[in-house]
Amino acid sequence: MQIGQRFSADPCGLCGGLESEVLATRGRGHQPLKTAICCGCGLVSHHPLPSAAEIADFYAKDYRVAYKGGFEPKRKHSLRALRGAMSRAGRLMPFLHGGARILDIGASSGEFVYVMARSGFDARGIEPNEAYADFARRSYGVAMQTGGFEQAAPAEASLHLVTMNHVLEHVADPWQALRRIHAWLAEDGVLFLEVPNLSATHKQVGNIFHRAHIWNFTPETLLLLAWQCGFVPMEHEDTRHTSVVLRKRRDGDTAPIGAGPELAERLVQHMATEAQPIAYFVSGRPFTRRWARLRRNIGEWLICRRHASVRDMADALLTSAPAPGLRVMHQDRATPVSSLAG
Repeated sequence: MQIGQRFSADPCGLCGGLESEVLATRGRGHQPLKTAICCGCGLVSHHPLPSAAEIADFYAKDYRVAYKGGFEPKRKHSLRALRGAMSRAGRLMPFLHGGARILDIGASSGEFVYVMARSGFDARGIEPNEAYADFARRSYGVAMQTGGFEQAAPAEASLHLVTMNHVLEHVADPWQALRRIHAWLAEDGVLFLEVPNLSATHKQVGNIFHRAHIWNFTPETLLLLAWQCGFVPMEHEDTRHTSVVLRKRRDGDTAPIGAGPELAERLVQHMATEAQPIAYFVSGRPFTRRWARLRRNIGEWLICRRHASVRDMADALLTSAPAPGLRVMHQDRATPVSSLAG
């Protein structure tokens, strides 16, 4: 199939549409990868979709090495993850009460779990990559289960917060994932989702799609998926982005709008124009990105070299520069973590 070719497809899980269009035939590294868009709603995914078994094997063994270059995170990657975790924690604190039970799905090297545990919550994570899960346990002493989403088994209505930070785009069946989370959450529980925003991507098309991201969302398709699985955004959430805090649906809530043929057409046009290599080069982004990356790397090197371990670095940042709203307890006062089976 060629880029731009339309074809008959299985019913779209989001809109039931039967027609798709090829967006790309190669992914990052110029590797063969067919990506298609549903013409009925704008949902983008691999074609064909990989099996659950293929996904599980890839994430258990190969993903972190393929995308991070090692079996455990480099010190600078831990620093970035810690800063992101602190920002996320500050954003989510207002929705939680003391001792709230938290599950971080796809918890990577454990920084968010550590930040929330240090803040007095019953926080735990699950991570499919064996080496990263072991790193989290060794480095931060957090409760981390090794396994995929399917292995998580919290009791029904037992959790107050579930987070999936750049995880939903990786799962085989996002509808099944969100419906299971809906059952795990207490009635007043919240779900945090963040995924890459396809409609706001400023890259050339050859670097947008890759093997690890099975699904590619926009704010419109993400919110429609959430609605179908029983969730709506919390009041005052900015729904123009694909980082959102959700609650359970109630009577009187209204369905989101925006996913449809017009969105599909806009995305196809974006890939055919702004995401083309020449347009990307002319925009100047290759140069501004490299300069920003150099400045970031220098700053990270200066911070990382000051600390003997990633845990020392985490404790120093948590003590000296907590995010707004972030409450950090002394380590001996932190709420004990518990198992995922509870």
